[in-house]
Amino acid sequence: MLLVTGEHLPEVFTLAFDPDLVSRWGPPRGLRGQLVFRRQPDGSVTVNEFPEEVDVNEAFVAELVPTLVHIRRGRLYIQAANGEAVYVPVGESRLRGCVRYGRLYVRMTKSG
Repeated sequence: MLLVTGEHLPEVFTLAFDPDLVSRWGPPRGLRGQLVFRRQPDGSVTVNEFPEEVDVNEAFVAELVPTLVHIRRGRLYIQAANGEAVYVPVGESRLRGCVRYGRLYVRMTKSG
């Protein structure tokens, strides 16, 4: 298992990717309303926004540092520098290998 942590995080990544549409590393092309994570120069990680619904590749989430994003008891927890959110599964995703999650809770920080 690859644990993507701290200095090994790419500058831009997303939790939803379909090899036919988008790479897991780099900004998603053609996927609006997705969580896009950005590593800042100080090492912190921010998200572009916390949309009401997002597509998530759960196997990829399992590889990420759990203090940033993890799934526990069926809920997706995100803790970014500019806010935090909790999502729950709401159905199938249009992206192969992904699950659609709906936002249950969001709290933005002052910087977000």
